[in-house]
Amino acid sequence: MTNGEIRAWYWERIAEISKLNHDWIAQGVSLEERALRAWRIRHDARMQARSMMENPIEVEDLRERDRRLDGNPDGPTFDQLVQEGHERGLERDEVHERIISGSQTTNREINKRFDLKRPSP
Repeated sequence: MTNGEIRAWYWERIAEISKLNHDWIAQGVSLEERALRAWRIRHDARMQARSMMENPIEVEDLRERDRRLDGNPDGPTFDQLVQEGHERGLERDEVHERIISGSQTTNREINKRFDLKRPSP
C-alpha cells in the first residue's frame, strides 16, 4: 500500500467514530466511556497505519512529530487529553465531548504530505 492508501484507510477508521458514538449513546454508554472508546479507535488506527508503512524513516518522522507535540511518540494519551482539557478550564463533560470530536478529525498537514484522497461516500 502507498502512504496515500494507508492514510485513506486511517481516515475511514476515524470516520466510523461518529456512527459508533451514536450507537453508544443509544446503548446508554457514559460520556466518559464513549470518549475513551473514540480515543482508543483513533489511537489504534494510528498505530496500525504506522505499522503498514514501508519506510521506517517516515514512521520515525511521525513519531518525532508526536513526541514534539505531545511528549509521546505514539500521540497523546487519554489521560493527557483529559488533563489538557481541565487546564484549559473545560468542565468534565466538555473535556469528554472534545475528545470525541477530536478523535474524528485528521491532521491536514499529514493528509497533504501523504496525498490523501478521501474515499467517496
